[in-house]
Amino acid sequence: MRLEPALLSYAALACLALSSHRLRRDFAVGRLPTVATLRAFAVALLVLAAWRAIHAFGPYQGPVAFIGMVSIAGLPLVLLLSRWPRGALVTGLAAAAMALGTLIPA
Repeated sequence: MRLEPALLSYAALACLALSSHRLRRDFAVGRLPTVATLRAFAVALLVLAAWRAIHAFGPYQGPVAFIGMVSIAGLPLVLLLSRWPRGALVTGLAAAAMALGTLIPA
C-alpha cells in the first residue's frame, strides 16, 4: 500500500494548523511564512496527495483512498496537537520531507 498520500495529507493538515493564529502564537518561532503562504502550500500538498492516490489506486478507488487517508492523517495530528503542538508540527515537516523524497525518482 502506498503511504505517500497519507504523509502528504498529514503535512498539508499540519500546514493548515500552523496557519491558525493560536498555533502561530504558541509555536513561538521568529520567522514563519505568512498565513496565505502556508494555506497555499497546504492546498498544493493536498492536490499532490490526491494526484498520488489516484495514480496509485486508479480513477475509481483513488478518490476514496484519498479521503480515507486525509481522515486517517487528521486523527494523529489532532491528538498530537492537543498534547504536544510543537511535536505535531515538526512531525508534519518530517512527513513532508519523507513523502517528497519518495516522489523524486532515483
